[in-house]
Amino acid sequence: MKKSQTYFYLPAAILVLLLTGSLFSQADKTETGDITFEYKKTEIIQEASLLDIMLLPREKYFNRVNLEEDIGRLNKYYFDNGFFDVAIDTVTSYDKDDNETDIKFIIIENSQYLIKEIRYQGLDSLPPSIKSSVYSSQLIEPGNPYNKNKISQERDRIIGILQNNGYYYAQIDTIRSRIDSSRRGIIIGKFSDEMQKNPEYKNKVLVRLRFIGTKEVYRFGKINIDIEKNKYDISKDIITREIAFKEGEIFNRSKLIETERNFSKLAIIQLGRVVEDTILPDRTIEMNVNITINNKYELTPSIYTSYQSNRLFLGANLEYKDKYFFGGGRTFSITTEGLYNSRYINGASINFSLFQPFLFNRNITATLSPEIAFLNINKNTSAVVFRNLLRLSYYIADYTFYNNAYSDLTFDYVNLNLKITDEQENELGNFKFYFVNSIIGLNLVHNNTNSLFNPSKGFYHTISAESAGALPRLLTLVNSSLLYSQYVKLSTVNSFYFDISDDRASSIVATHFEIGDIIEYGSGENIVAVDKLYKFFMGGGNSIRGWGAQKGGILDNPEEGGKFLLFGSVEWRRKPFPQRSFLYPLWGVLFFDYGNVWESDRFFRMDQIALAAGFGVRYDSFVGPIRIDLGFKLYDPLAPDGDKWLWQQPGNIFKSKYAIQFGLGNAY
Repeated sequence: MKKSQTYFYLPAAILVLLLTGSLFSQADKTETGDITFEYKKTEIIQEASLLDIMLLPREKYFNRVNLEEDIGRLNKYYFDNGFFDVAIDTVTSYDKDDNETDIKFIIIENSQYLIKEIRYQGLDSLPPSIKSSVYSSQLIEPGNPYNKNKISQERDRIIGILQNNGYYYAQIDTIRSRIDSSRRGIIIGKFSDEMQKNPEYKNKVLVRLRFIGTKEVYRFGKINIDIEKNKYDISKDIITREIAFKEGEIFNRSKLIETERNFSKLAIIQLGRVVEDTILPDRTIEMNVNITINNKYELTPSIYTSYQSNRLFLGANLEYKDKYFFGGGRTFSITTEGLYNSRYINGASINFSLFQPFLFNRNITATLSPEIAFLNINKNTSAVVFRNLLRLSYYIADYTFYNNAYSDLTFDYVNLNLKITDEQENELGNFKFYFVNSIIGLNLVHNNTNSLFNPSKGFYHTISAESAGALPRLLTLVNSSLLYSQYVKLSTVNSFYFDISDDRASSIVATHFEIGDIIEYGSGENIVAVDKLYKFFMGGGNSIRGWGAQKGGILDNPEEGGKFLLFGSVEWRRKPFPQRSFLYPLWGVLFFDYGNVWESDRFFRMDQIALAAGFGVRYDSFVGPIRIDLGFKLYDPLAPDGDKWLWQQPGNIFKSKYAIQFGLGNAY
């Protein structure tokens, strides 16, 4: 294949020679000026995509080395997207008055090559079931534009299938390669000039993936367990029960990953690795399981931020943990916590937690968490809450849509203290009452995002259903004065992440949508309205960001919350600085939020959906992104006519039309 070349226009070359003394000697003082693109014939790759991969736009001072490197980046980017015949020229000009060097890139893209044919070689001996897995979900197809990343993903997909079905040595044939050795044996061939005279082959490529190691099937052999410095006498039986494979089973590489994930849920294990040791002539693979132990006891203080009912709290806690509580891999912890939002909104709690990592089988875990909390909900309301939570978590599988499921059984006892005041806030008396709440809930989770703190790809989805009131209703047979709520709560949360920076995770579009509904039912003297502790709220850093926390909603009192929620958002997150800059962890963000909270689903109206827009910054830290957002009320459905839209009364924008939000972690 003919490799694209880079040329400088003659006038630019002469200018460089004439200014050698001034331009090169003062390169560190010459600022980067305008960067422009001139496309000849076509403009298939957009300018924004090119700027995103370049270094020059991120550097204040012009440097010819950076220019040469950027030309190489552009050539590679085009090549990896099928523009094998691209030609890129440059013109540079120096503005002495402004001390700037302007750069123009002249691009002739020529044709983007398409895939004519895909050939998989070395797979003929596979059983029909494995062949079906290989050919049923291909990531590339004839007619698709050539894309290096897609082909690499297809290679990894097939190798994964093979190595998960016993073909331990399955890999791409690295001996046979053409065009680019970085493709590790993937053969990309342009058809000859003679063949390209036929329109059927013009600007087409043949993709061949030749696999080796597909003849012999291997099995797991003997499993050796080594626990380094086993000072707490950890039983090997605990390690064995978390191993996802057995001696004699067909080798499956995904089982190694699953086993290491199982080890991670045991707090006493600092590091658990599964490695292949010896491959025997009978095609069995002896496995070594290497375990490093944590300290059994731990006392940890921490300071953090958290959102509760859409309010941002500053928190501090002290946690004591026993990571091998009476053996079995159990973990017991005691946590004291304080939360502060404002003078009248704060709280303190003490929580006891017992985690059982193995219940019936290794995929089911159980957590029992009794807690007592003292809460100041607002200026006139405080509460003492006794909560008991039993959570059963079930890991389903990576290959199913829902990866995890968990079921909660809670029983809450809430003692409320309401202070009654007059208009001058003189205290007239106190009103105390208590109620109970018992919830049975089921949650299904799909999560294939690629990062916990800052995902750039993937989809996060949950669907949950809760039922409250069944257990308290039975208890009224014993205590007829017991007050409780009866309701069903349904909700779903969905977040999508798209990397639009060619897998560099420097430019991300994130979208979010959630909807929730609380449906009350039943009647009687024991049934009370659902408390605000269990309702939805609007406004705040994790909601519609043009409103302050609990300041919005189609409600008489937004701080009491509502029973129907609709909320969505779109964010564009971009890193503007190069990787070697100390500002590289800084992100710029543009966002658009929409939604609201209603008293119930019966009152929902489309023209009451609030809109907010704004911008913010993030700074990646070791605990996650630190976030500051400035949101504006783009459309306020409760504002008077003539002031519903942001631009209708410009003088109000910085009076009542904005909110500043702080947080730790992204909004979603």
